Amino acid sequence: MHITILYATYSNSTYAAAEVLNEELVELGHEVSVSLVNTATAETLTNTDLTIFTSPSWDYDGKEGQPHEDFFAFFKRIETNPPAGFSYTIMALGDSNYTYFCGAADEIAALATAASGNQTLEPLKLDQYYLNEPAREQEIRTWAKEVSIAISQ
Repeated sequence: MHITILYATYSNSTYAAAEVLNEELVELGHEVSVSLVNTATAETLTNTDLTIFTSPSWDYDGKEGQPHEDFFAFFKRIETNPPAGFSYTIMALGDSNYTYFCGAADEIAALATAASGNQTLEPLKLDQYYLNEPAREQEIRTWAKEVSIAISQ
């Protein structure tokens, strides 16, 4: 199966997490593309078996727990040429000390569903990625196996 990981990052932790996910999915036998969300188009979503949106949770536009601002721009951009339907899931990074832990996952799910997306698996929500990388990386690898099973059914 072909999987596309679309990410945005402020401090590079989201990119690092996306690379761990990429490595594990390739190891599981999938063809994987990793790209910045700001380079994606509506066709990007429909030319793959699954899109994994990967974002930090951050303050944006005066609101806490938002995805990277590039996700808002991406979904706004594809409104003019909406995809015919696509499958997606989400990997979000956050900090449980904040009010909206991994709020990016909920925001992206709402945007993707409104753009005719079908969420195939519950999001992975990673707490304080850089403070405990080995544990978070293991969570990513375990979730990648769940992703692989979900898209193979």
